[in-house]
Amino acid sequence: MGLMTKQVVAIGDTGQQLVDKLANNFDELYQTAGAEDQALKEWAQGKDYELLVITRDSEGRITSSTVKWPDSSTGTFTATDYNATHEVYDGYTITHTDSGKTVTQAAVTRNAEGATTNKPALTVA
Repeated sequence: MGLMTKQVVAIGDTGQQLVDKLANNFDELYQTAGAEDQALKEWAQGKDYELLVITRDSEGRITSSTVKWPDSSTGTFTATDYNATHEVYDGYTITHTDSGKTVTQAAVTRNAEGATTNKPALTVA
């Protein structure tokens, strides 16, 4: 069942009409929030954000940057979990200012050659 459009409560609505409209509005809000989280994950996974002001470490690796998301929100990318063996950052966070949410990539696991062998799922909180 697809979402109905937002229902406006009107003077004269019966009790059941009020309940139905409010339930629909709650469902729409709940599903939209889930869709927003999914969009943030997809954008982060696809690197669908623009790095604006970049900070690098002494070896030239990006450690942080302001970003612009596809929906024009800004945010901050922060590299995390430095792996000294392979000299890379194995995780990151990216904030999304408009939603107040943060996408997190927990540290990946690497084999002896440095190839990623386990990549935890992105989370949004």
